[in-house]
Amino acid sequence: MKKLFLAGAALMVFGGSAIAADISRQPAYTPPPSPPAPVYTWTGLYWGGNIGYSRGRAKTDVTALGFTASESQNIEGVIGGFQSGYNYQFGAWVWGFETDIQASGQKGGSTFGALTATPAALTTLTTDHKLRWFGTSRSRLGFLWSPNVLLYGTAGVAYGQVKDDFLLTGVTTATASVKDVKAGWTVGAGVEGAFGGGWSWKVEYLYIDLGKLEQTLSTFSGTETFNSRVTDNIVRVGLNYRWGGYGSGYGGGY
Repeated sequence: MKKLFLAGAALMVFGGSAIAADISRQPAYTPPPSPPAPVYTWTGLYWGGNIGYSRGRAKTDVTALGFTASESQNIEGVIGGFQSGYNYQFGAWVWGFETDIQASGQKGGSTFGALTATPAALTTLTTDHKLRWFGTSRSRLGFLWSPNVLLYGTAGVAYGQVKDDFLLTGVTTATASVKDVKAGWTVGAGVEGAFGGGWSWKVEYLYIDLGKLEQTLSTFSGTETFNSRVTDNIVRVGLNYRWGGYGSGYGGGY
């Protein structure tokens, strides 16, 4: 009996030590690595709104009463509208296409001096220019300054409704009014920054040339010709929302 008791005690002591040693050799628990944080991708459709200010020039050439005169007037005002487009990102570059439509409060005008040499027949011309609305359709190509900040250039076509009013005052008065949708070109640059979800802000400059608007008017002294050309400088800020603003990578490495 005594021998059986000693054998059992020895088994408990050495067996327990072996189990403890085996437990101590087990590796410590390591939690699985966290999934990588999502990164912003610029690829996708987007839409948004903008507001800004525009200061342009309306250059008028007049042939009236046998005289030719030219004068430039400022046209300026607040603008605002909507834009939509599509971006495709490849590496650190982003290519896209954007179109926008803008309401415009731009206007300006001036008065030409005497258009005749004889005071008795003194004639003056008053002009009034307005840009009622305009739009652009442009390609954009940009480079990522950082993953969430895009610097870009843009160029394309521009179009808008120009309205010119002319008042010729002399022995009698004559008026002319012309309103037409003109097409031209635009070029510019901007910066856009993503700040959460699919949202981004942008600051943009555009130069627009809408070409020449011509009007012929029959007056008390014959046929008079008016030509005006509208160019514009636009600065605006905007807010965009892009579908699928986050993804697993940049589609080409960055």
